[in-house]
Amino acid sequence: MIGSSCVVRAATEDEVAACVELWTSAVATRDGVPESDAVRDRARSKFGAPRVALLVASDDHGLAGFTLVTAPGSGGPGGPEDAAYLSLLAVAPRAQGHGLGRALLRAAVAEAARAGHERCLLHALEDNAPALRLYTSAGFRPVGEAFPHALSGRPTRAWTAVSAVSAPGERAAPRPASATEPTSPGAP
Repeated sequence: MIGSSCVVRAATEDEVAACVELWTSAVATRDGVPESDAVRDRARSKFGAPRVALLVASDDHGLAGFTLVTAPGSGGPGGPEDAAYLSLLAVAPRAQGHGLGRALLRAAVAEAARAGHERCLLHALEDNAPALRLYTSAGFRPVGEAFPHALSGRPTRAWTAVSAVSAPGERAAPRPASATEPTSPGAP
């Protein structure tokens, strides 16, 4: 469970650079490699896509996590036309394992639903077991064939979830996508 000192809220434009740096650091930590300008540049470019939501979580030490949701179609060609794209989600190592990733994911899906997007799409590395457990527990299901990640070449798969559109002020709970929904054939 996330601590009471952690707050998930809408981000300001002034926080985008810190989100890019958190993403770059999180990828390097996850993969056991030095931080990469290619990862940083790719993350920065994702913030240029039409945005549905940018949510951040902060604690007593500053930025603890964030998620970026972009407009349908921004996840690459072939994705469900109506699905908001959960482009980036990162949690600082100090905040991992306490439910913050789950809180950010739920908030992102709820914001997408409030914006009128009943489906969400994300891409996940097939060897990122902690992320896959999180997405599965939140109602996301893999769809389509694996494809190589644009930077690393590692096998990546599209995952989708359908969320009930909620009334203003309510959170939408994701529900699994059906096996017959469209798939995403490639990486952005």
